[in-house]
Amino acid sequence: MRKLNAALILAIFLLASSFANAQQGDKDAVMVPLENYIKGHATVNIEYTKKAFHTTGAMQSIRDGAYFSESFADYINGLTGRKPAADEAQRKRRVGTVDVVGNAALAKVVSEYPTIKYVDYMALLKIDGEWKIVNKIYFAEPKGAPAAKSDTISDKEAVRVPLENYLKGHATGDGEYFKKAFHTEGNLIWIRDGKYTTRSFAEYIAGASGKPPADEAQRKRRIGTVEVVGNAAVATIILDYPTVKFTDYMTLLKINGEWKIVNKTFFAEPKPAVEIKKN
Repeated sequence: MRKLNAALILAIFLLASSFANAQQGDKDAVMVPLENYIKGHATVNIEYTKKAFHTTGAMQSIRDGAYFSESFADYINGLTGRKPAADEAQRKRRVGTVDVVGNAALAKVVSEYPTIKYVDYMALLKIDGEWKIVNKIYFAEPKGAPAAKSDTISDKEAVRVPLENYLKGHATGDGEYFKKAFHTEGNLIWIRDGKYTTRSFAEYIAGASGKPPADEAQRKRRIGTVEVVGNAAVATIILDYPTVKFTDYMTLLKINGEWKIVNKTFFAEPKPAVEIKKN
């Protein structure tokens, strides 16, 4: 019995070590596009920026109090011919948190400039074996202005409203809940059958069934982490179903005083079939 237990413990240890190594390997790989993004800012060499971003994608933010979106292509075109900032020596940039699950990841990049601080939230996918940034939201905080209240209880509670409406939409099949959760512009982005896939929020909402799933009683959903800085936020949602587990990475913006989901990336992990033993 002791030998069996020891063998079992060793097998569990090796499995856990293998998983930890694989996860660390993916985290290291995720750093590559993030570091290219930072190099692109420091040098204004668009080749670094091209390496960081997927060919399709957008940046979303609140600019002058209104929702603003710019495609990666337009952003890169706007960098053409520019030179590094005169105060580049005083600018500091770093990668903050990085969270990876399967072929999806969410990362935070902080850029400290003499007159302004940027917090970027990056959604990434592993596309054809290479990690790429597929969406970015950001908050810009001018230096000298009153500090933005990050992670306040009131803002975190407000961010949960669209997230809970999203969960209700899944539980009931009622597209009206999804309409309350999502901004009018935005996409779901994921890897499907090994390929980069995107679907607009409008298409997703139109596909709502109008009724609860047949196995609703066996489905579990929960809001995981929520982080807020100024008018930008990110959240993780877990959908644990009988045959598959979804991890959703949501990026949100506070638009006209109301929090809305502006982008969603996710990873779907099929569960092994349960073998039913006959007596």
